[in-house]
Amino acid sequence: MSYFLGIDGGATKTHIVLSNGTGRPVVEGQSGPSNYHIVGVDQAAANLSAAISQALTDSAVVPHGVKAACAGLAGFDGASDKKNVQEILTSALQASGVHCSWRSLNDSVVAWAGAFHGSPGALIASGSGAVAFAVGETGRSARADGLGHWLGDAGSGYDIGRRGLRAALAALDERGPATLLAEKFRATAGGSQREWIGWIAALDSSISHAHDQLCSFAPSVMEAAACGDTVAGSILKEAGEDLAGTAASVLRKVGLLTDSKVATAGSVLEQPSCLHQAFRAALNAHLPGCQIVPARAGPAWGAALLARNPDLVPQDALQAHG
Repeated sequence: MSYFLGIDGGATKTHIVLSNGTGRPVVEGQSGPSNYHIVGVDQAAANLSAAISQALTDSAVVPHGVKAACAGLAGFDGASDKKNVQEILTSALQASGVHCSWRSLNDSVVAWAGAFHGSPGALIASGSGAVAFAVGETGRSARADGLGHWLGDAGSGYDIGRRGLRAALAALDERGPATLLAEKFRATAGGSQREWIGWIAALDSSISHAHDQLCSFAPSVMEAAACGDTVAGSILKEAGEDLAGTAASVLRKVGLLTDSKVATAGSVLEQPSCLHQAFRAALNAHLPGCQIVPARAGPAWGAALLARNPDLVPQDALQAHG
């Protein structure tokens, strides 16, 4: 029996699927993040190796039974990332005892593959980051955003958390409107201004720490909005509109202007909220008649599919091989 390894490596966690030759998942595994921009090359490789090794142990699949692997990695955004991606995959597979052919793509590509099983459509994912990827009828692909927390990821958990924290601090300083987010920030950072300043100063200790702290405030924004907080509701409405604009942009680029389909993924889009309502309304304004459809499977499963059927990989997508 031949087995195929699918990897979805993000800024928050790494999820893998090991499937057999018929495409049936045999086992799934999970470990820490593998976006090297957040955790570094060595830690990304270690987290990836841990997930692979655990999956092999749990499934009793011997390493040489793995015939091919495909990794969708957050942070694999351009040619300058190839060297680090090759180091991460080579190191992780060798440490797990796996010696097989592999390819790596941006995580948005494997998310699309899982959602549409290789058919035309667009995938918009919003978790700690945000990205859209689409493939058209001709096989042409396009990506938008996924540009990281400094200049991109509009509508992501990081973006929502940052907006929420800024609104909370503005309210506490009486520079902005009153909001439940102020009390939620107090519960996170402490009751006094001295404690807040210390909490904020600690964000400079590492990119990973700052990223985690800002992302972790997004659920507080969701909770405040659900309680009717106007400021939090506005933040989620803007995030939904941003995500709709990102999805519409890739659909236009690949020529899917009529009867287009969008699947959603990621923690931000998993739970019902006013963000969903804003996303749906804005997407319909951009492309009337566009359908929001459920993803057929998750990103790690999509990666396993591409490992088994490499012909489904869009040829114009950024790739690394080994």
